[in-house]
Amino acid sequence: MKSLVARFGKPTLTALVVASVCALLVATLWPFDPAPPNQVSWLSGEDGLVFGDYGTVFSAGEFPKIAGGEKESFSVEYWMRPGRTKDTNVMVAFYTPEDPGQFVMRQDESDLVIMHTGPRGKSAKAMIAGEVIARGRDTLATVTAGPDGTTIYIDGRARKFSPSLGLSLKDINGEMLVGNSPVGNNSWSGDLRGLAIYRKKLTPEEVTSHYAAWRSNSTDQLDKQTMLAFYLFRERSGQAIKNEIPGGIGLSIPPHYTIWRQYFMRAPWEEFQASPAYIKDMFENVVGFIPLGLVLYPYFLVVRRSNRPWLMSYLSGAVLSLTIEILQSFLPARYSGWTDVITNSTGTALGASVYLWNGAQRFLRSFFGEKEVKKAA
Repeated sequence: MKSLVARFGKPTLTALVVASVCALLVATLWPFDPAPPNQVSWLSGEDGLVFGDYGTVFSAGEFPKIAGGEKESFSVEYWMRPGRTKDTNVMVAFYTPEDPGQFVMRQDESDLVIMHTGPRGKSAKAMIAGEVIARGRDTLATVTAGPDGTTIYIDGRARKFSPSLGLSLKDINGEMLVGNSPVGNNSWSGDLRGLAIYRKKLTPEEVTSHYAAWRSNSTDQLDKQTMLAFYLFRERSGQAIKNEIPGGIGLSIPPHYTIWRQYFMRAPWEEFQASPAYIKDMFENVVGFIPLGLVLYPYFLVVRRSNRPWLMSYLSGAVLSLTIEILQSFLPARYSGWTDVITNSTGTALGASVYLWNGAQRFLRSFFGEKEVKKAA
């Protein structure tokens, strides 16, 4: 058989490598926009906000620490209509530099998750109320929390209680992010009709009556005396959102989609999430880089005449992945972390490993010619 090199030349392999690299750069970085528009708009003809694929709202100031807050309880009400149930998205979170994950309320596909991490990621805890959120359905998610435990209610009914997840009012301070994570791209999608934060743990009877009030649009009867924040999104225009509690912290809609305190090259143990979306993302990263390994191995073997084509393929995949992650740290719609470097490099290694099989070596020799192929050491 006439060798592939003789018919098409070594530039063919080079072109395949260049095409593979360009395809991965486009898939992981396009569009390269460090300041995309913030996809938060006002509902048409009614009160509320619409969160698109990439949207976030910031508090206009910091929620202050309350003396003795570690002994006090709190409650959060989130009146919403979810736009999707196939992803992991943060609904509301509080951030301080010392404790960036002190309180996170998250939608994980159709589950509602409450998370708390201690300073610097220590003492991570979470509770999950499963199969409670449906796309396009008006839903009131209520969380009541205190040192004695946390309860998740959906539409006035208790769905999950955790005595081990003890939170307190001290976890409700610092900067508040609505519709996204303060440290990464986890943008929630849907309609947000109202948000309330209380300085007490609502009783089951109060949770039920509050659900009736939200549903009937009669929230004026809610007890504002016990609230820290109350947002009804009645403005219908502009970028400022009023806190209905006098002197309370308002909200701001930035013109550009921004991650408030975006992580740079986050460690794998900090990125880990016990969720289907996380596993799916890892699998896609591995599979996406397998073709790169398939073209790098013969390139280094035939074109570069390397004695270590597998090692060179793996290192090239790792360097490309690291470059992509560094560039992604400048893109709010992307993530930057070492987990992707590891999974992408693994995919490259798997693609290159195909040629370590004797049958694949014979395949290479039949196409490129015996003289052009050197068995990898």
